[in-house]
Amino acid sequence: MNERGIWNTGNIDRGFMDSIYFRDPNGQLLELACYKFVPPGGYTYGDVLVTAQRIRMAAGAPFIHDEHLADAIAELIGRKAISLTGAELPKAEEAKSAPTKEGEVELEIS
Repeated sequence: MNERGIWNTGNIDRGFMDSIYFRDPNGQLLELACYKFVPPGGYTYGDVLVTAQRIRMAAGAPFIHDEHLADAIAELIGRKAISLTGAELPKAEEAKSAPTKEGEVELEIS
């Protein structure tokens, strides 16, 4: 934009996104913004931002910073981590003896 003589603010770091402002030929102020992260698979930008906001508030920071985004993404990825221990899975005996409600199908694990 500078090479073409178009006034702009240059990059403005908004914590969770970068912005640049400029004016169109009619004088209207425009903003181009780009998030500074890509959400992990299965999550949205909103999921990351809500989690980062919670982390930011707990830290007492005035704005979301890069470390809040990194911690939020790590937390979201951790929620999807699969345990190989099976500690959270029902044991076969428990699954066989689990009561069923009317209309449910009982499955046996062998």
